[in-house]
Amino acid sequence: MENLKGKIKAVIFDMDGTIILTDHIWGEVVREYLHETGIRVFTAKDVQYLDSMSGMSMKSAAKSVKLHFGLPHNTDQIAARKMELANIRFRKGVKFIEGFEQFHKALRDHGIPSGIGTNATPENLEPLTESMKFRTFFGEHIYGIAHVNYVAKPDPTLFLHVAAKLGVKPEECIVFEDSIYGFQAAKAAGMKCIAIKSPNNHHLLEHAHAAIDSYHEAIDALKKLLL
Repeated sequence: MENLKGKIKAVIFDMDGTIILTDHIWGEVVREYLHETGIRVFTAKDVQYLDSMSGMSMKSAAKSVKLHFGLPHNTDQIAARKMELANIRFRKGVKFIEGFEQFHKALRDHGIPSGIGTNATPENLEPLTESMKFRTFFGEHIYGIAHVNYVAKPDPTLFLHVAAKLGVKPEECIVFEDSIYGFQAAKAAGMKCIAIKSPNNHHLLEHAHAAIDSYHEAIDALKKLLL
């Protein structure tokens, strides 16, 4: 890490599926919500569609689900119920992605600042910030779409906002992400992106500059990307 210090001015992390294991939770939430509305059988096309939702903002996901399944509820009702179901699961506990805590300690030990840039709304972000003690990692540099007038990825606004708050130029940042929306936002912001592999993004990794299975591989990935 020492020989990378001058080459990395800041690191930006997505949240869901990037630093905490939540993709399975959101998948369960959508399916439970659909079950409540009477949809209990999914076609192969439906399953593929649900997998493609990873990384969407809450509002966009609610609107998309409504249209895809022809649901009677409005998007606000869908988003609110999904949040209720998710919070039930979050209270049972969420785990960090393998190796994240050790990797973040290495960043901190070498004076490399970091922040969160997530499509999460305050209703999702604030409880997780408390339960996962995000401030011990990032201080106040924890930003969701409410900080940028609800402009969600793949728009680069959120990542550009985090870079500005960290006091660095966009091209000096490295982004860790897991969704196509995040990959696209990083590219549009002029930032290099390292993907966290998941079952939902294996066919999308070409849109990132590098890809890792866990943060135990992060330093080697950075070396290959920057040296």
